[in-house]
Amino acid sequence: MKNNSLLKPETVALSLRVMYRMGGLRNALVYLLDIIKPMMPVARINTIFAYSDASTVISVADTSTVSVSNKYSSGGRSRPLLLSGRAGETLIIGDLSPYQNDPGVLSEPSWRDMPYLHFRSLLRLPLFSSRGNTFLINFWSDEKDGFNSGDAAFLRELLDPFVDELRGNFLDIALEGARPSPQTLSGMEKLALCPGMMKVRQLVESVARCDSTVLILGETGVGKESVAEALHQCSSRRERPVIKVNCGAIPGDLIDSELFGHEKGAFTGASASRPGYFEMADGGTLFLDEIGEMSPESQVRLLRVLDSGVVRRVGGVREFRVDVRIIAATHEDLPDKVMDGRFRLDLWYRLSVFPIRIPPLRERIGDIPVLVRHFVRSKAHKLGLATLPDIPEEELLKLFHHSWPGNVRELEHVVERAMITRHVGADDGRLHFDVMPVPGSASVPFTTGDGLPALHLRRPEEWPTLREVEDRYIREVLKHCGGKLTGANSATSILDIHYSTLRSRLRAEEEQPS
Repeated sequence: MKNNSLLKPETVALSLRVMYRMGGLRNALVYLLDIIKPMMPVARINTIFAYSDASTVISVADTSTVSVSNKYSSGGRSRPLLLSGRAGETLIIGDLSPYQNDPGVLSEPSWRDMPYLHFRSLLRLPLFSSRGNTFLINFWSDEKDGFNSGDAAFLRELLDPFVDELRGNFLDIALEGARPSPQTLSGMEKLALCPGMMKVRQLVESVARCDSTVLILGETGVGKESVAEALHQCSSRRERPVIKVNCGAIPGDLIDSELFGHEKGAFTGASASRPGYFEMADGGTLFLDEIGEMSPESQVRLLRVLDSGVVRRVGGVREFRVDVRIIAATHEDLPDKVMDGRFRLDLWYRLSVFPIRIPPLRERIGDIPVLVRHFVRSKAHKLGLATLPDIPEEELLKLFHHSWPGNVRELEHVVERAMITRHVGADDGRLHFDVMPVPGSASVPFTTGDGLPALHLRRPEEWPTLREVEDRYIREVLKHCGGKLTGANSATSILDIHYSTLRSRLRAEEEQPS
């Protein structure tokens, strides 16, 4: 195995989880294959579910694009699982040729596509067991002696964090009629899901571990709360509470009581003492959404708390010292409100220690396909659908031309509306998106927020593949870096990939016929 010292297992595991939740196990395996190809001669990865008696093997996911059988059953004859008695242990076979002449296998037409008949060597890892059955992952190579014990240890370390995700979904596996699993992504996973949020993710990682106040700026529905969740998740306060407050949803005469608490009898209706959000968030994070909606009087009290770290309840005399990290967010132009006298200048300076701007969806249209697939999967579970519907490419084209004033939240609602329409009506099983026009808005061209050239509109059959888009993006990054591959401000640092992975992609592109 080649040097893998720069490959961090926890980073790969996070990406695997995101790919798995976004597009299923096969997408995760394709990503894994791309990662490890520069390090070992692996040609194919597949996962199988083997019955406890090894009589039946079910193919769960496979990086191969060749149509293969998804179930092999012995029917009382020889078992279809290679060396079935060793299913519970790590298995390395340097030469598969002795196993490729088994008459019991060759006599079964449905078994002739068994992978071990077509490769030279195998590395097999048992990932976990469920009710005596075993979930296995196979790494196949065209080379003899393609794997060694070091490869097995490395892959085990790489996969262990991801295995917990798989185990949770397959532990009580139902082999028939299973519905798509629910999609619950953490804040950081949501950022990792979207390529257009890469710069935001880097800013979050750089500031999360210190206690500086962060101001998140972005339009309505752009994902400000997800960024706040990611900041808390990556901080040293992640084991403590995160309290979310929408300042615009609290009446002006109650916001002091909500934020700072009140004592019994402080005002009409205060029948008991109550702690405020600052006390509840002590030791953790307080997320103040729509901070621009706060009244001038409350702004004064908030500034005092931020400066002193001390809270006094409404109607109280005793002061509480609190240790709270503040994350504020707004969709408004706060400097404009400062100029108009509607927002305090000193509070603006106190909140904007580290501003993070989230680009609107129209500036990162490349995120639309991955977001649509994520929403389709999560809504399918919500609606109780047994299978995921098809997403025609021409329907995706509609989404690229919308201006998205409601951003990601609007896109989610469009997908949900399409899922409901498909669910209640008889149709062709494909999704059809009904994007409502916004008065006064125009369609948008294909642009990106990084100044990259826009993709030109093509007919559906000419639309670029994901690989073509990735290759184009890599070329743009290389041009931006002046061909620099490693080090500060290099292509590998911007793309956040290993040097050997980038070299492999470049070689593959060079080898493509012109």
